[in-house]
Amino acid sequence: MKNLLHLICILVFATSSFAQDLWLNFTRPFPIKAAVPSGEGLLMATSGGVRYRASTADDLYTTSNGLGDQSVSAVIISKDAGVFSVSDNGVISLMMSDGRWVIQSRAYAGSNTHVIPGMALAGGPVLVIAFEDRLSFFSIKTMTSILTIDRIADISISANAVSAMDIRGDSLIVAAGGALYMRKMDWDKLEDDVKLYDPDSWKIIQKASSDKTPIKSIAWKDNEIRTFSTEGMRIWDKDGFTRVALDTFSVFTDTDQMVTVRGKVLKDSALYALDSVVTTVGNKRNVRFIYKSIVRWVSLQPSGQAVLAGPDKVFHYDGKKLTDISDYKSFPLESVYELRALPTGGVLAATDNGRLSYYYFSGDDKDFRWSDPVPIYPPVPAYANGSDARGHNLKVLSVLPTGGAMYHFWGYGFFLYKGWADTLINTFTLSEPGNSYCMDNWHEGTSIESIFTIAVSTTLAPDNMGYLTTSASNKGYSLVYIDIKGESTTMSCASNVGSTPIGGPMYARVSDDGKNWIVYVGTRAGPSLDANGGLDVFTFPLPKSKGGDISWVDSTYRETFSGSSSTPLDLVYEPKSDNVWMVTNSALVYWDKDEKDLKSPLSTNGLSGASYTSIDVDSRGNLWVGTSSQGAYRLTPRKTSPDTLSTIHFTTRHGLLSEKIQDVAVDTVLGMVWFAHENGITRYKRDDLRGTEKNMTNDALEDVKVYPNPFRPKMQAFVSFANLADDAVVNVYNRGGKLVVSMSGDQISGGRAAWNGRMDNGNIVAPGVYQYVIRGGTKIKKGKLLIIH
Repeated sequence: MKNLLHLICILVFATSSFAQDLWLNFTRPFPIKAAVPSGEGLLMATSGGVRYRASTADDLYTTSNGLGDQSVSAVIISKDAGVFSVSDNGVISLMMSDGRWVIQSRAYAGSNTHVIPGMALAGGPVLVIAFEDRLSFFSIKTMTSILTIDRIADISISANAVSAMDIRGDSLIVAAGGALYMRKMDWDKLEDDVKLYDPDSWKIIQKASSDKTPIKSIAWKDNEIRTFSTEGMRIWDKDGFTRVALDTFSVFTDTDQMVTVRGKVLKDSALYALDSVVTTVGNKRNVRFIYKSIVRWVSLQPSGQAVLAGPDKVFHYDGKKLTDISDYKSFPLESVYELRALPTGGVLAATDNGRLSYYYFSGDDKDFRWSDPVPIYPPVPAYANGSDARGHNLKVLSVLPTGGAMYHFWGYGFFLYKGWADTLINTFTLSEPGNSYCMDNWHEGTSIESIFTIAVSTTLAPDNMGYLTTSASNKGYSLVYIDIKGESTTMSCASNVGSTPIGGPMYARVSDDGKNWIVYVGTRAGPSLDANGGLDVFTFPLPKSKGGDISWVDSTYRETFSGSSSTPLDLVYEPKSDNVWMVTNSALVYWDKDEKDLKSPLSTNGLSGASYTSIDVDSRGNLWVGTSSQGAYRLTPRKTSPDTLSTIHFTTRHGLLSEKIQDVAVDTVLGMVWFAHENGITRYKRDDLRGTEKNMTNDALEDVKVYPNPFRPKMQAFVSFANLADDAVVNVYNRGGKLVVSMSGDQISGGRAAWNGRMDNGNIVAPGVYQYVIRGGTKIKKGKLLIIH
């Protein structure tokens, strides 16, 4: 028990130890697939990692904490070795004493079969893991697989999957095909058990019923085994009977099938869901309504309290009152599909179910947090892009540097928000009575009479005072400009100027001479993602010369470039090389203004067979690319030619929540890259992602900082010089004016240089007061550095 309580202390307090990790995952820990009692709560295997939940503790562990995989099927508490997790694919991880998780084995991960949720147990120094078509034995002592079998007694478990399992001393009990089987195990010497593979070494202890009703759970009463056809836990102890099982009943007076904690029947409606059973006799259809418990795991406390959980809910019971503690407040979103970096640092996220939330620094909390989700259209909270978001790979979020956001609701129109989507302030839709909006109706000219406005992308206007988007038309898409003039907002359109019916991902900028807008639009021949595409480049005089109107722009201002054999999904402009990069489902292409068509890089070392979804660029010209199944890549074009790219590959082994990525956003303010997944968001922080263009200038957000000061090189690894310009030179002099160290060029990354307090010969410098001089940008920074031994 002392060891168990020590484990809980680790679980409760370990989260803070990961606050400075480079990788951080945000996800919702549902559905719950399995749970085991632990201390004052439940340790749960979920699709979002391993979650520990008690009345006063809520901690989530994901791939950023070292888990081998994000979706976990089972959690095991071994008296011999500690806490193990087993992922859906069979990746086994072990929790360390400091709260980190370390992968122990990926031996099962390539077997193309999945672990049955909850079907993993510890028998001494052995883990027993039930897959969909086999039963595996794994040694905790050697962290290797002992044996995998697919038959027990008279049954093939590849055809009759394991439905329940239990270990009682030296007995392993397995339910499959409606029957119950048992085998004696010498857990300490299982590697030497030559008959382990022999099906005849198992015996049947309970035959299957005539209809082979599956056994879903096993329990013990008075040292006798009990089997049940519903999943759940049933406990008989000195304090009374406890039942949390997915049983059904017709009326609330039928207490024999209701949730019971230590002999007390819980009738709270929150514990039950209404369902129906339909039967047909002759031509008559009968419907019978029933109630079903939604909880199946419980952790009982000596105090009389309990924590109960089902696949989608967690409750705390204090002996009298039931409290829903399901919510995971650290991350409020579900199924994120789009991200947009905020100009102040952080990110704005959009979900399939029509919610917006942003990550920001909260002065009240003195920490970063996610805002409470808001509906994209509060008057009708059910509005959502749903399957269209991924089905068309929408990139429809945009933000203003001064605050403000824009979003497109597929088929309906455009929404404008105050702040980072805090308050809806304007809508543009053709269904508004008496509207005079110039955007297109996709159904115009067809037999369909309904109004349907569609756009694939929105982007910030080059003057930072409005937005650009497109509206699809069979006559050629239109450019749409929403101009924000103080309290007034106007819309103008360059109608049917596109080379294809649908405009895809887009970006806009001011030309180098400041006289024109240049608008890049990836083109789509049709709404599906398998249509051909290319690139339209519009160059036209600043709209302010026409009072903010672009209706005069026609196709003569457009150049069209081909070369992409599939639909453009995302697009970025890289200013250092003046190149436009696009990803399609199957290709990475770029456009150089001196080239006639789109080109694919000739050399992409380490990048092959990827299915792309998204792309963004950091302040150093590195491309960050998301894929549908292979994680993310950072691609660095050679300075002399974009045809050669060096590649770094990131997967769940590095810390990604999932290798299925829907969108990528680079935050150069906080130095982070964000990845959107169906089940959450990954944040990856690194120094070289910070934008340094304004450092050591009059527009710098922060002054140069030197820390720690005083610096103790025998106790501290480095002294840091932060907020430096890329061209900075850092010189440190001793009291006599002799140069001790000089740092510049590649020694400065992301506006930061670090010195270990040692001379070229490796010796630590003498204690005392040192002078530093930093030259860079348009500034010179001088100061004193105290070094203490």
